[in-house]
Formats: sequence, structure tokens, C-alpha cells
Amino acid sequence: MTVSDLASSSSTLSNDDPRLDLTVKAIKWNTLSTIACQLYQVSSATWGELLSGGFNVVRFLHLDDTNNTVLVARVPYQPVDGMSDERADALCGRICSEVATMEYIATHSRILIPRVVGHSVDRDGGGVGSPYILMTKVDGVPLCSVWKDMDDSKREVVLQQVVDIILQLSSLRFDSIGALMKGDGASKPTWHIVPMSTVIDIDDSSVLRAVSHRTYTSSVDYWITYANAKLQDIHDNNFGYISKSMQYAMVWFMRSIIPSLYDTSLDASGFPITPGDFHSQNIMVTDIDSSLPCISAVIDREFTTTFPTSGFAHYPLFIVDHPFLDDDHPLKTRNVQDQATFDRLMLASESRLHPRGPYLFQMCMQDPMMFNVLYEDLFDYIFGEDDEDEPFSDNYYHALTVGILKKQTVQFDKEVIVRKEAAAVLGEDLVPFELSRSEFRALVSENADKFAEDGEVHSWLATYGTKE
Repeated sequence: MTVSDLASSSSTLSNDDPRLDLTVKAIKWNTLSTIACQLYQVSSATWGELLSGGFNVVRFLHLDDTNNTVLVARVPYQPVDGMSDERADALCGRICSEVATMEYIATHSRILIPRVVGHSVDRDGGGVGSPYILMTKVDGVPLCSVWKDMDDSKREVVLQQVVDIILQLSSLRFDSIGALMKGDGASKPTWHIVPMSTVIDIDDSSVLRAVSHRTYTSSVDYWITYANAKLQDIHDNNFGYISKSMQYAMVWFMRSIIPSLYDTSLDASGFPITPGDFHSQNIMVTDIDSSLPCISAVIDREFTTTFPTSGFAHYPLFIVDHPFLDDDHPLKTRNVQDQATFDRLMLASESRLHPRGPYLFQMCMQDPMMFNVLYEDLFDYIFGEDDEDEPFSDNYYHALTVGILKKQTVQFDKEVIVRKEAAAVLGEDLVPFELSRSEFRALVSENADKFAEDGEVHSWLATYGTKE
């Protein structure tokens, strides 16, 4: 067996990360090459290019066979402060989950991904010196290297394929939020979800680690737990930080809107597999010089988990504005155009496929009479209102009605106008304010011929007539 000299890849070792050189020297590349040759029953192989990422070292192995097979070997960085048992367990769990996720996606979807041909989750990797994954090399170049220069028609072709991939992933659902693992089918289910603590890096934020010790069956539960941990983190750390009170208030506000933001009905059929890094550098494309560029594979399933649908459903990161872009940056205009294309394609594809704190709070929530008496006290308790000339509550409610509650506000304002027309035509006695929405709908539907065709009642019926 021949193995190319590591010095031949020295140009790739310019990364300043001290873990890179440490890892390259720690891995027994001859042993890993021997394992690959045995898998393919070939006598020799040659190591090629070496690359480094945020968490791993990647190296290409060229097998000496008639097919000119190229494999990708990936090993996690060796930590500078040594491989503790906790870190080793985290690395092994991460690889287990990634391999299971890749197998599940390959089996249950049409998404093209590399095929895992061998892996080890042992701390020593069976003599390699580290856990590792061996997988097939895919054709193509990273989308990030060609996206900028693609014309609109090619971009649409690629975005249609991205939409198809997202919709396929959205159909791969499980009953809880966490990391996917494969069991033996006896002592553990073949496919099952474990807490995300199994796969996250032990150097991740204390907030993420605090919420990742269990699985979740509710997106609201998950994000409220996360917000609570964030608030605790702010409280416990950065002692004396001048802006802590503002930071705490902002996170508190975000927690307060979680139930409005997350539609739990979207998760009724489960939580979809959500890539940890679905970015253009992990989308490989071929035929870039033709009119029909093709996504040949999606790589890097590391840190992939099941996640709430509301968090899953967003634009691909490569058509989202970077927060540091200037307002007049040309990429912003291009992203608006690409997002419009994405929306159109997604809509079309989906239509084809389916289509005093606790006391005050409890009193106000449970008793309408107490609400009238105590709600102002509750609001003052929460926000500390002290300006009678310009009460904050007015601005707060206005912000809600033109922001997150705009849809409901528009509907309610519309109903005021509709009810006024109905009362004018049918009489106040027939249209009392005590009517429920369904009772009002039944009343005006029964008397629809009495209202002007171009009036507010018919407009409302056309828009909301079938909705509860």
C-alpha cells in the first residue's frame, strides 16, 4: 500500500486553528487507508487533498481500482486541551447520529447525499486514533462558488430543486425534537429520537446545553424552555454589565410572544429533519455551464436534528441578507428577487403535494370581572408604566396591532364595518353584539339576497365565510 506524503498537502495546512496540525499528526492515515482498501478489496490507495472546516479534517483517498474510486475520510478535530471522556462521548454521539440521519434520508427520500461506506465511533477508531467516517465522494462544485454569477433562469432551476429537497425533508417527521439515532430494533427502536445533548459540542453555549438534556414534544415548550434558560444565563453572568437590564427585558419580550409565533398545529404530524447547515457551500451542483444545472448532492449532515416546523420553514441561507450588508448593497436587491422566485416555486410545489405577577395574571385570565379591575395593575407590574401623559400601553398596543397581530386586527376592523352594514339592513334587533361569528355568518348567509353584491357583507363572506 502506498500513502502520499503528508507534506504534499502542506498548502492546505495554512489554517491558523491549532487543532488542524494536531489532528493531522494524531491520525494514523495508513491504518485508515488500509481499512478503506479492505472494504473495497483493493491492494493500494493514495491520499490526496486535505481540507479543514469548522469541526473536522477532510481528506480524499484515491483507490487503485478500475473505477478510480475516490472516498472522503472525515475525522473530528483533536482538542488542544486533550480528549476528555465527556468530549469523546460527544464526538461519538455526533457521528452515530449523523450516520443514522444519512441512512434514514437515503432510505426514505430521493435526496442525493454521500453514502457512508464505513465509520467508527470508538474513541481510538479501531487504531486510527480517532472516530471517523468514510463516505463516497460526490460530483460537482459547491453552489456558493457559482451562485453569484448564475443568471436568473439557472437560479430558478436550482431553487426549484432546493424547494423539492426542503419538501422532502419536511415529510421526514418524528414525534419529538432531538437527534436521530438507529437502534437494533430490539432493545431500542430502529429509528428513535434522543436528546440533542448527545450530539452537540460540549463547548456550545450554556443555554443550548441547558435545554438539550431532554427531548420535546411541543415547539412552544422547547422555545419557552430555551428563553427561560437564556434569561437565567443573563441573570447569572456578566455581573455589572451596563446593558443587562435591557438585554433581559428584550429576551423576556421574546419569550412572551412565543405562543403567538409558533403554530403547534404545524407539528401535528411530527417534527421534520432539519439540516444543521443547509447553506450553499454544502450543496453540490453539476452541469453549471448548461441551462439546467443540477444539484448532485447535499453534504454535511452534522448537527442535523428534528426541529419545529415553524423553525424549519424559512428561506435557504444563501438568499437571505447578511445582517452586516449595507442598505444599498446590490445583493439585497438580488435576494429579494430570489426570495420571490422561491416563494412562487414553493407555493406551486406545495399545492401539488397537498396541500403581582402570578396572582394578577391568574385573576385576569380566569375571571372577566377581575380582569376589568386588575388588568391595569398587571400591565403596570409587567412594564413599570409611570408616565401618565404618554402611557406606554398605547404605543405597545399600537405596535402589536401593526405588527404580530396585524392579521387579526385587520379582520376585527373589517368585522366592525360588516356588522354595521348588517344592522343597517336587518335591524339592530336581529344583529345584536352578542352574536358569535358563526351565528352572524349563518344570519347573513340566510339573508344574503338582501345585501348589495358589492357591499361589505358579501366581501366578508367571500373572505371569511368558510372560516371559524
